[in-house]
Amino acid sequence: MSKGVWPAVSGAIAQNQRLDVVANNLANINTTGFKRDEAAFREIIADAERANRESDIPRQPYTEKEIHPLDGRDKAYVVLDGVFTEFSQGKIKATGSPLDIAVEGRGFIEVLTPQGLRYTRQGGLKLDSAGALVTTEGFRVMSTSNEGLGGASTVTPTAEELAARSILFDEVRPGRVSITERGEIYQGKELVGEISMVEFVSPKLLMKEGSSLYRNDVAANLQRQTVESKLRQGMLEMSNVNPISELTSMLQATRIFEANQKIVKTYGELEAKAVNDIGKL
Repeated sequence: MSKGVWPAVSGAIAQNQRLDVVANNLANINTTGFKRDEAAFREIIADAERANRESDIPRQPYTEKEIHPLDGRDKAYVVLDGVFTEFSQGKIKATGSPLDIAVEGRGFIEVLTPQGLRYTRQGGLKLDSAGALVTTEGFRVMSTSNEGLGGASTVTPTAEELAARSILFDEVRPGRVSITERGEIYQGKELVGEISMVEFVSPKLLMKEGSSLYRNDVAANLQRQTVESKLRQGMLEMSNVNPISELTSMLQATRIFEANQKIVKTYGELEAKAVNDIGKL
């Protein structure tokens, strides 16, 4: 098989992966707090890769095979370098629900999942059967720690310590629920707790889990300064997906995919001619 076909094959695979990312963005266009993803690709030049390797050609007159080593590598091909999340602010929509909150700024709400502490911007909250403040998925919203910086403790907390940071409401106690910009929650005039909101030095280091949760594996990435983000009660942050931009990307990826398919088909026709026609000479 001609080696020239592999760049086209790798290009088609790359565009197929790009289509998967775009389709996921469009599927979450109405998911509150969702941040769009973008696929990044890297071109690998086999000749450049080979130049950095020590040559094993013997010190004798070169043969054609030694001058043009056919070791299965291609001249150039494309690979997926990673899928990166774009953290721009989404539009904020008023809902009127007292437990709905939208994060304005770079902050994230700290929540407790079965896998440990995670971070989200999905602010559609509710109360569970125990009166705890939870997300729509049922994850408990954390109150600020003793350090006053959300989960910025330098010591790994125990399960009991994390559970103690849950925000609990007294359903018998009367009073309107109000949430300040800093995350302080009042039921009437009584302070119930303060929502833990944290910021990161580089949000790009966060690992996305599902459509709205993020994991931070780099302790130094957690910002130790005062959080500048604000909470808006009775509102929700919508996804930052631009449907027109995503549809344009989908159309572009489809066209490039089809072009690579035609290249592969052309190489197949050329090889068929080489086998059937040249062999007759």
